[in-house]
Amino acid sequence: QGSSTSLSSAQVSSPAEDINAEILQDEVPAVPPYISDRYRVGRMLGDGNFAVVRECVELSTGREYALKIINKGKCRGKEHMIQNEVAILRRVKHPNIVLLIEEVDTYNELYLVMELVKGGDLFDAITSANRYTERDASGMLYNLANAIKYLHSLNIVHRDIKPENLLVYEHADGSKSLKLGDFGLATMVDGPLYTVCGTPTYVAPEIIAETGYGLKVDIWAAGVITYILLCGFPPFRGSSEDQEALFDQILMGQVEFPLPYWDNVSETAMDLIRSMLEVEVDQRYTALQVLEHPWVTNEGLCENEHQLSVAGKIKKHFNMGPKVNDTNAGVSVISVSDQLQASTGLTAIRHTLKCFPQMNIFFSLISLISSNALDRANFLSFLMCAGVWFLPLFSWMTAFLCSDLGRWISTSTRLCTG
Repeated sequence: QGSSTSLSSAQVSSPAEDINAEILQDEVPAVPPYISDRYRVGRMLGDGNFAVVRECVELSTGREYALKIINKGKCRGKEHMIQNEVAILRRVKHPNIVLLIEEVDTYNELYLVMELVKGGDLFDAITSANRYTERDASGMLYNLANAIKYLHSLNIVHRDIKPENLLVYEHADGSKSLKLGDFGLATMVDGPLYTVCGTPTYVAPEIIAETGYGLKVDIWAAGVITYILLCGFPPFRGSSEDQEALFDQILMGQVEFPLPYWDNVSETAMDLIRSMLEVEVDQRYTALQVLEHPWVTNEGLCENEHQLSVAGKIKKHFNMGPKVNDTNAGVSVISVSDQLQASTGLTAIRHTLKCFPQMNIFFSLISLISSNALDRANFLSFLMCAGVWFLPLFSWMTAFLCSDLGRWISTSTRLCTG
C-alpha cells in the first residue's frame, strides 16, 4: 500500500516493547480490541476541544504513529465536520501531507491512526536552525506548493494553511521536508464558497469580502507565509484588539517590503510574493505557477545563499514560548469562529462604504438600531426628512432594513461591539 511505503522510512527511537518502561504522566484510556491488538498506546501528545492525540507503536513493525481519539459526545452538532475531515483524509496521499493510516469507528469514539511527524512546526525549524537562507525558505515553499498543487488537482481547498499546520518530517537520511496537516476546515470545491473561516493573519481578501471564494485562498495564505519566512513578520499586521484594521489592510492588499528588513532579500523573491498576494483572484498565481517561478526553481538558487536573521523577529511577533499540548501530528481542532465571521463581514461592508463618505452616517445609524437606541420606523422617517442623497440609495437602504442582511448586520454589530 502506497501510504505504508512512505511511512516505512520513519526511524523508531525505541522498539515497541520498550514503551512499557516509560512512566506515563497520564492515564492511558481503554481502546477497542482492534487497536490494542495492533498498537501499544502511549503518552499523550496533545489535546483539543473534543479530541486527544497519543503516541502509539505498531506491534508488528515497531513504527511510531499518532493516534487521534475523537470523543463523539463532545462534538455533537459538528458530526458533519468530522465526517468531512475524515473523508478528505481518506482521499489524500502525498509526500507533503500528513497521512491517515487507518481508522476505527466505535459508538462513542472515532480512532484515527495518523502519520507521526516529530520535527516540530515550520517556526520551530526556523528558530532552531544554526543557518537559514533564502535557499532554505525556497525549499519550504516548494514543499508547501507541491502539497497545495496536489490538493487543488483534487478540487480540495485547505482553508487553514499557516505555519502551525506545516510540520517538519525528518527522513532516515537526515534530510527534512514539510508536511501539511490539520484538515479540519478543508472542503471540496464545486462552486463558490462563502463560509468565513481560517486564521486572521492568513485569510484571503475574498473570504473577508464574502464575495465567494475558491482554491486560490490557499495561495494567498502561502504568500503570507513566504513573506514571513523572509523577514520574520507578516505583510498585514493588526493587534488582537483591532482585528478590523488587519482586515482593512488585507482587503487593500498593499504589500510593502520595508527597509532594513528586506535589504538583503532578492527581488525575485519579492516578485513571487506580489504574485501570490494579488487581491484580484484571476491575477493571483496558481500552485503550478509558484512551482515554476525562478525563485523556487534552480534558476533562482544562485541568489539565495545570503543568511537571513528572522528567528528573533518570529519569536517576538508570534510570541513563541513553550508549547502546551503541542501535537506535531497534524491534529485538527475544528473551529469556525462566529466572531471572525462577524468581524470580516463588517470590515467588508465598511470597506465598500468608504466609496460613499455620506454612508458613514448610515452605518452609525445601523449601530443605533442594533443597540435599540433607534427603531427602524424612526430611521425611515429620518431618511425621508433628510432627503437622503439620491433616490436609488434611499430605495436600497429601505430594502436593506427589511432584509436578512440588515438583521445579520444588526446582530454582527452587537457581536463586534460587545
